Amino acid sequence: MASGVHAVKVAFFVNLGIFIVKLAAALITRSAGMLAEAVHSFADTGNQVLLLLGYKRSQKTADHDHPFGYGKEEYFWSFIVAILLFALGGIYSVYEGVHKLLHPEELKHLYINFAILGIAVAAEGYSWWVARQSIGGNSISQIYDELVESKDAGKVVVFVEDTGALIGLFVALTGNLLAFLTHNPMYDAVSSVIIGLLLFGLTYFLANEMRKLIIGERIDGAHLQVARRIIVEHPHVKDIGQIKSMQLGSGECIIAAYVDFEDTLRDVELERTMHSIQSAIQRKVPSAKHVYLQLCNGASCV
Repeated sequence: MASGVHAVKVAFFVNLGIFIVKLAAALITRSAGMLAEAVHSFADTGNQVLLLLGYKRSQKTADHDHPFGYGKEEYFWSFIVAILLFALGGIYSVYEGVHKLLHPEELKHLYINFAILGIAVAAEGYSWWVARQSIGGNSISQIYDELVESKDAGKVVVFVEDTGALIGLFVALTGNLLAFLTHNPMYDAVSSVIIGLLLFGLTYFLANEMRKLIIGERIDGAHLQVARRIIVEHPHVKDIGQIKSMQLGSGECIIAAYVDFEDTLRDVELERTMHSIQSAIQRKVPSAKHVYLQLCNGASCV
């Protein structure tokens, strides 16, 4: 999760700075959209702290109670981050927007908002670019596939958060601009509601992705194919049956396979063959800290 940790740290300092200036602007201008953005940035700042906490706890050494380690701590805290994004960001933004629609207030000193939003776009854009570099992919569909397939929770959460933050900034900017041109604060209130609905959507996506990792999602398909090829191509292997895997954290996984070996192998030769295959898989798939090979029998060889 090295690249993910870097992206999280960058996002933390960027969001902390943006939160302070957004809050100041919101208090001066009384803009609901800007206040929603300030709450969003505050939630994001707290989220980065939880992501770093999850990463640190995931590095704890395996023990008697947790023989496969604590890697899933990373996914648990990322799931909490997704829920907080909904609770602190989405609900408050919708509430503030609806409140201002029912009780409109005149917006003041909107030029401050424009300046702050411009600075926020630049800062958030830098954070987004750092996260974008860690994700990979060229097209929108490739980026989406990378997000769904990625096992590094930090990279996924930060990229999705920063993408939502950039979209939210443009929505707030549009709402403020329309309010300024028409002298109607309704547009600003509507922008707050839109930001809240955006956060609801991001929350669903992140929570669902983290849920899949927490309950035991398979490893990356490319790594699984590498393991299968190594087993099948070994000269002492006749066939391979079921092959199962589970991600234990961003840098650790389990691979278990049922293998049909040559019948002529004696116990010592069989043991050496299995060890050779396990070592070869771990060289090609460094995250495969646990590789188990089981002799085929019955349905397991189908």
